[in-house]
Amino acid sequence: MKTSNLKKKSFKLRVYYYDTDKMGVVYHSNYLKWMEMARTEYFRDVFPYKNMEDMGFILPVKTLNIEYVNSAQYDEEIEIFVKIEEINNIKIKFSYEMYNLENVLKAKAETVNVFVDENGKLKRISNELLKKITK
Repeated sequence: MKTSNLKKKSFKLRVYYYDTDKMGVVYHSNYLKWMEMARTEYFRDVFPYKNMEDMGFILPVKTLNIEYVNSAQYDEEIEIFVKIEEINNIKIKFSYEMYNLENVLKAKAETVNVFVDENGKLKRISNELLKKITK
């Protein structure tokens, strides 16, 4: 399993009113949406999800762990840092940290995503594709 020299990337977004509850606090499930957006942007420069899907791979979340540290608020700008912590031919472990512009940690999380075919069966990626993802 490859675990060293993997890139950390960031993705910025703004908290909109529809992301929040009546108190102006981001509703908890929106962090999951943001994590997916950050993963997609991570791969955009490396090997886009669309290309993986064209090769017959889907990358669903198998496990998720999230810690909400400080509530994100309406109109804050949030920067999400995403990094591949571990990867092999069948799964990827991502870590996420979400901060506002004052560098206040809002949440941190990990997901494990697995490579499956269009029927949901585990499908190993080639060593060549593994190298492309980790370069």
